[in-house]
Amino acid sequence: MLEIRIEKSFKKDIQRDKKSGNYSAKDFNLLKKIVDNLLNGQPIDKRFKRHILSGNMQSYEIIHVKNDWLLVFKIDRHYLNLVMIGKHPHVYKKF
Repeated sequence: MLEIRIEKSFKKDIQRDKKSGNYSAKDFNLLKKIVDNLLNGQPIDKRFKRHILSGNMQSYEIIHVKNDWLLVFKIDRHYLNLVMIGKHPHVYKKF
C-alpha cells in the first residue's frame, strides 16, 4: 500500500471545486474511490482513461474522474502524490 502526499495545489483545487457547485457529493465519492484504488494498487477502470503525460510532464499521470475533471498524480516508490485536479484548461495551463 502506498502512502499519500497531498500537494498544496491539490488542496486549493478541491476547495475551489467544492465551492463551485459543479460537482456533487457523488463526484467527490468517486474521486475518493479512485484514490483508494491507487493507494491499494488496485486496477483503475478503463472508462477513467488513465494515461501518462508526455513532454516535460512525463513523470505524471492523469485520470479522467469525469469527462472534464482530471486528476493529476505521480507515483514515486512508496508514495501517491496528488498534484492537482481540475478541468482541461486549468490542468494544462499549470504545466
